Amino acid sequence: MTSPLQGEPPTVVFLGGGASHSDGAPLQGDLFRDYFLHYNNQPPQRIYHEWDRELATFFEDFFGIDVDDTRHVESASFPTFEEVLGIIEIADSQNESFRSWGTSHLIDAQQKPRLQHMHDLLILLIAEILDHKLRANAVHHPRLVSSLQRAGWLESTSFVSLNYDILMDNALLGARDQSGLDLDYTIEFVNFGIEWQKPRTERSVKLFKLHGSLNWLYCPTCRTIKITPEEKGVCRLKWQPGECICDKCQTLAVPIIIPPTYFKALSNFYLRQIWHVAEGTLQQCGKLIFCGYSFPDADVHIRYLLKRVEVNSLRTPEVFIVNEHVGKKDEARKAEIDRYRRFFRDKTKVHWTNLSFEAFCDDPTAVQGVTR
Repeated sequence: MTSPLQGEPPTVVFLGGGASHSDGAPLQGDLFRDYFLHYNNQPPQRIYHEWDRELATFFEDFFGIDVDDTRHVESASFPTFEEVLGIIEIADSQNESFRSWGTSHLIDAQQKPRLQHMHDLLILLIAEILDHKLRANAVHHPRLVSSLQRAGWLESTSFVSLNYDILMDNALLGARDQSGLDLDYTIEFVNFGIEWQKPRTERSVKLFKLHGSLNWLYCPTCRTIKITPEEKGVCRLKWQPGECICDKCQTLAVPIIIPPTYFKALSNFYLRQIWHVAEGTLQQCGKLIFCGYSFPDADVHIRYLLKRVEVNSLRTPEVFIVNEHVGKKDEARKAEIDRYRRFFRDKTKVHWTNLSFEAFCDDPTAVQGVTR
């Protein structure tokens, strides 16, 4: 492996769902099925939460799926998260609802209309199934960090993640003693100096979680954010809500999770700050490497961010796509290549590589030699 040349512009590694899938995270289309199979496989003595009954009722009422029947779960055609949350968000934006799910049906604990509460439960569903699926030790994300360090690239690399999981977070934390680099989310946490040390500006690696993270808890009253290091703290909201109370104002914390829909609400102060700093970092990069990301049409906010970077920057980065995998069909590959090349202005700087994410983790510098 070779180190980057002195003064070479930094690299930004963009992590999509396929990157997390390599270490065990379900793809978006499998989230619901995996959750309800997990739910149905619990031991008889397990205590069930009333919120799971709400979810079961919702899927029966809206999609005719009996999630209590394992055979039905295995054979059913589940909607995507994008479909389900899009329906709920449109209803909320137009102050409309559905029979038996309207504003007169409040959830006592949350004092929210039933349909809005379902939106929150679907976010917690994401947290719980990712927590279950990713309990085993990750392999590829730690390997990527180690490979970048061996190549001399880690210190000049930033990461942009669209994933809620903390795979890359923990990989960077696990390498901290060896790399000497802190993890910097580019936002201020209320528990700096208590559970989380403030990153050193000149000795850190930036990780931009553009759609939020499962280890962040936000107080909507104080507008402070707390980090739960190396733990998906959002899961506590279901089973240990008492641990999610703001120390200052006694308000129950909420997740900062932006779901995969066209109607993303990016109004949160901390997310706006992350997007702003990410834009500045992207404007400086010389290489932009997309890993496990198919560039879907629904990600209009990502497209807007990238177009701002491309048009407003003096430097146009080399764009590398790392998204090969076993069984990938030619038509899917062609469609992805077309989406990338159609979007970026300088087509000569868009390179489709023959690398899977796993291969990229073994040798990140290989992107420069296996393109077409």
